[in-house]
Amino acid sequence: MSAADPAAAPRAAPPPPGDAPRPPHGVLVGVDLAGIQRFIYEGRRLLDAIGRATLVADLTDTSGPHVAPLLAEVPEEHRAVLRDAGGALYIAFTRPGRAAADARAFTGRYTRRLRDISDRLTPVTAHVPYGGPGRPADQAEALRLLPSALQGARARPAPGHLPAQGLGVTAACDVTGRPAELLDHTRDRGPVRERTARDIVTARMRARQWHDANSRTWLRGIAPPAGAQRLELPTDVDHLGREIGDVSRLAVVHLDFNGLGDLLKAHHRRVQESGADVAASMRAVSADIARLTEGLAQALIRAVAAAIGTDPGTGEPAIDGHGAGGRLRPRAARGTVYVPVRPVVVAGDDLTVICDARLAWSATRFVLDWLDADPAALDARDPRAAMARRAATPPWTRRLVGTGRTTGVPSAGVGIAVQPVGAPLSVGYDICAALCEEAKEYRKRDAHRLDDHVVAWSHDFDDPARVVARLREDRRAPAPGEPGRTALPMTGAEFHAFLRDYLDPRAPAGLRGAGLSEQRSWLLSRLAPLLQDGRDPAAELERRSDLGMPVKLPEPFARDLLLDALGLLDLHLDVPLAHHPPADPPSRTEEGGRRQ
Repeated sequence: MSAADPAAAPRAAPPPPGDAPRPPHGVLVGVDLAGIQRFIYEGRRLLDAIGRATLVADLTDTSGPHVAPLLAEVPEEHRAVLRDAGGALYIAFTRPGRAAADARAFTGRYTRRLRDISDRLTPVTAHVPYGGPGRPADQAEALRLLPSALQGARARPAPGHLPAQGLGVTAACDVTGRPAELLDHTRDRGPVRERTARDIVTARMRARQWHDANSRTWLRGIAPPAGAQRLELPTDVDHLGREIGDVSRLAVVHLDFNGLGDLLKAHHRRVQESGADVAASMRAVSADIARLTEGLAQALIRAVAAAIGTDPGTGEPAIDGHGAGGRLRPRAARGTVYVPVRPVVVAGDDLTVICDARLAWSATRFVLDWLDADPAALDARDPRAAMARRAATPPWTRRLVGTGRTTGVPSAGVGIAVQPVGAPLSVGYDICAALCEEAKEYRKRDAHRLDDHVVAWSHDFDDPARVVARLREDRRAPAPGEPGRTALPMTGAEFHAFLRDYLDPRAPAGLRGAGLSEQRSWLLSRLAPLLQDGRDPAAELERRSDLGMPVKLPEPFARDLLLDALGLLDLHLDVPLAHHPPADPPSRTEEGGRRQ
C-alpha cells in the first residue's frame, strides 16, 4: 500500500508570496506495518509468537540489521529519524535535489527486504513532500499530515507479490498451512523435521537469541525459591498454565493506553504553537511512552517472579494466594523455575501478556496500581518518571481517582481472554483486543470515567464479535433501573472495589469470607442459576435459613457484580504482587528490549 506521490497526501495551503527565506525542502516517509498481530499469532507455539514479535521490532529499529544499512546510503546530515517504534517508521530525507529520489530508493529497498523476510506483513507507505508551492510549509506540518496520508494509503492496497515458491503443492507448512519452503532443523524431533515457511525458522532463531540475551537480565536480582538454581521466562505455553490435576487455562491480557492518538495530536498542536522543535518533542514523548510500556512489562515479570516461594509440605516452588486452590505450582525442571507470565508484544503503547489464567486479575490489579504511582515518589531512573512528571503539562494531565493527585501517565484499557492451554493464541489475542476496545468505548460514554482505567474480561472462547455481543447482551438491563447479568466493563476504581468486596477473604460479606467460603457448591449450583434467570433469590435464602445454613450475601445486593464474582470463584487466585525495581534497569537500546 503506498501514497508515494504528492497528490496522495493531504495538502496544506501554499505559503504566502514575499521575500521570506526559501523554506527547507524535503520528503517525509512514513511506513506502517499492517497485519502485525496476524503475523505474530499465526502459529500455536509461544516461541513462534515471541520470535515474530521481535522480528517486527527489528524491522523498525533504525540501529538494527534491516534499517541501518539502508539509511547509511544517505549522508547522516540529510536524514532524520522521527519515529521508530510500535511497527511504525517515520524518516525525513532532506538532501537538496535528491530528497525525493532518496525517499523512493529507501522505500523500495525497505519493502523488498520486508517481503524477503515474510509475505505476511503488509507495508503501508506514504511520502509527504514539504517546502514548496502547494505543499506543507515545513517538516512539522508534514509530520502532522503524515498519519492521514498513511490512512489514505491503507484504502488503496497495491497488488501483492507472488507467493514464495515452496517444496511442492502438496507440502504445507506444519505451523501455518501456507506453502512450506524448508525443513526446520532447529528443533530436536528425531529424524522427522517440521516442514515450515521460511519466516517460521527465522522467527524461532530470533526468539532464541532474544531469550538468551534478555530473559535473565529482566529477572536479575530476584532470588529463585529454595532448592532452585535460577528463574527463567517460559518459551512454551505448557509452562504457563498447565498443571496436572488442576486448572489448565491461560489468559491473554492486552493493554492499550486510552486516547493516546488524540493526546499526541493535542501535544503536537501545542508544541507547534509554542514554536518549539516539533519533531524532537514528538520523538521524545514517543520514547517516553515506549519506555513506560517496557518498564511495565518488566515490573510485572519481576512482581510475579518475586511471589514464587516454596511449598513447606513438598519443598516444590509455589505461589501462595487466596482462592483457586490457594496455591499455584509453576513449572520446574532441572533446577529452573519458569515464571508463569510472559509478555509477548511490548511495543509503543501496546502490551500483550500471556499468563496462567489464575494470575490474570491479580496481574491486572498490579498493572493499574503501577501506572497510578505517585509522581513525587518516583526515582528519576524509574520508567514511569518521564511521563508521570508531565502531569502539569496539558494534554497529559490526568487526575488519579480518589487521591487528589495528578499524573502524566495515560489511563489504560485492559482486555482479558481466558482460553484452554494449547488453543491458538491468535484467537485469544483477538478476543482480548476486542474486549479492550469495548472497554475503551464504554469509558468514552461518561466524562467521569475519562481519567480512570477500564477493564473487561470473558471466559468465552469463541469468535470475538460474538464474545463482545454476549457481553453487551449480559450488560443490558432487563428493566429500567435493574442491573444486567454483568457489570463489565468496569473502571479501575470499580475493578479494585469488586476484587476487594467480593473475592478478598478479609471482606466480611465476601464470597471467600468465613460465611460463604464453605458453601461453594450451593453458590454455583443454586444461587448462580437464579441470578442468571433474573429471579429474586429471597425465597432461596429463606429456604437456606430454614435448613439451619443462613447465608449473608454482599451488601448492597448487586446481581451483576455477584454473577461476575461467581464466575471467578474457582479461577481467580488473589496474590499480593509487589513492585521490585531492578537494580540496574536495561537501556532502551538493549537488543529486543522494545518487543519480545
